[in-house]
Amino acid sequence: MIKAVLREYQLEGLRWNVGMYDQGCSCILADEMGLGKTLQSISFLACIKEMRHANGPHLVVCPLSVLSSWMDELQKWAPSFRVVRLHSGDENERVRLRKEVVPNTESYDVAVTTYEMACNPAFNVTLTQKVMWRCLILDEGHRVKNEETAAHQVLKRIKRQHTLLLTGTPIQNNLHELYAILSFLHPDVFTSSEPFDKAFNLNTSEHKVDSNLLEKAHFLMRPFILRRVKGEVEVSLPPKTETKIMCPLSEAQTFWYRRLLLREATALQSLEKATKGEGGADNFQKLNSLLMQLRKCCNHPFLFTGTDVPEDGVPIEDLISASGKLAVLDRMLQKLKEGGHRVVLFSQFTSMLDILQDFLTLRGYTYARLDGSTNRVQRSIDIAAFNRPDSPMFAFLLSTRAGGLGVNLQTADTCILFDSDWNPQVDLQAMARVHRIGQKKMVHIYRLVTAGTVEERMTQRAEKKLFLDQMVSRGSTKAAEQSDNLDRNDLYAMLRFGVDAVFSKASGDPPTDEELDILMDR
Repeated sequence: MIKAVLREYQLEGLRWNVGMYDQGCSCILADEMGLGKTLQSISFLACIKEMRHANGPHLVVCPLSVLSSWMDELQKWAPSFRVVRLHSGDENERVRLRKEVVPNTESYDVAVTTYEMACNPAFNVTLTQKVMWRCLILDEGHRVKNEETAAHQVLKRIKRQHTLLLTGTPIQNNLHELYAILSFLHPDVFTSSEPFDKAFNLNTSEHKVDSNLLEKAHFLMRPFILRRVKGEVEVSLPPKTETKIMCPLSEAQTFWYRRLLLREATALQSLEKATKGEGGADNFQKLNSLLMQLRKCCNHPFLFTGTDVPEDGVPIEDLISASGKLAVLDRMLQKLKEGGHRVVLFSQFTSMLDILQDFLTLRGYTYARLDGSTNRVQRSIDIAAFNRPDSPMFAFLLSTRAGGLGVNLQTADTCILFDSDWNPQVDLQAMARVHRIGQKKMVHIYRLVTAGTVEERMTQRAEKKLFLDQMVSRGSTKAAEQSDNLDRNDLYAMLRFGVDAVFSKASGDPPTDEELDILMDR
């Protein structure tokens, strides 16, 4: 039935999934990205069809970005399955799918759709009421982490015998998200979020973890979740190391950073009063926008429309010296090129990728680029060209959130995060483009952070989130600070961080050549 050779841990995952199905117990496969959750899921469907005579129909709900990959891999690994694609931008085709295809369950084994289609008011009635699904598979299942969202509420109404939720990131912000996911799977078991919410004592100023309650939360979730990481199951996979490199603001960046803060001084003062309980309007929306502008400033001042950039471009020296991070990156790439290394360079912002593309061109580096606007054909061509033996390409520019299944760049041995995501799991997924099964070399990851700015505070907060995930997944009883969604206190602390340094010109110096050599020691 399955046209693939499964690794030992994938066979273990298959046995676990079938065992949970036999017990009537919906579950979470939370393996780290790159361990083959899709293959294990398809193998599971094939196995229960062959061994349990469970012919379907099954429903897979996934993000649009991986819809085609699911269709391709079902055809590749389980060619005997009859698969239907429940997605279309054409309204007439949607009507046909809703009225003719979905109810005719004898004509297919597996239906694949997107979260957007599943939540579409005109379409979800058919999915939720007209069919009894054998198995519901939610790819990137952490999308149901909030019980107030339409995705959670609509998908919960789908009639099904069994649910398999796939996620490499079971926790992204707090323990309540884990409760929401588990209550989605077993609403009769997980009736109260109290054991999860109280693991963090939100009513105290210390914001410490209650280790006993955290242990209880872990105990509650343990039977329903299987999580493996690459370091445990792929002993042949070389390790990865991560180094944070602190970069100063340039003169131009300091000017813009001060200007942005001064422009919103009144709103900041009002927010400060609100955080102290002294009244004052939050201005949350305005200051959230300020936070985004400060993040752009940390990258490069040319991202602002008011910057005086000549139409015919700027000299390479001016482009580099305008950004503290770009100046450090320039020195790093020279060393990496001389050492025979190959680089995947990530940024959150496509506008920053534009600047990095200009920089690489002016420096004469060969590169490819992939972001959300890259079509599938060009994406495949560029990835194949980069991974080809003896490829002349030195760098691959990649939008941090772009990709999905099929972005495999393990012929590189270096990742550079030019900026960081709010969600540390997104950065981990980006790193997994390089540090994945098939990698032959040790992977070095460099994270560029602008010292004394909102960016430094962001990375500190992300590290706390990551620690929370590790504690719950491993059942740790260590204490850590609260990691919750951004509220007004977080926002104020983040905006206030480093202000004194920025206005006193004390944001620091770039690393010396000797320091950079130590940081990049291979």
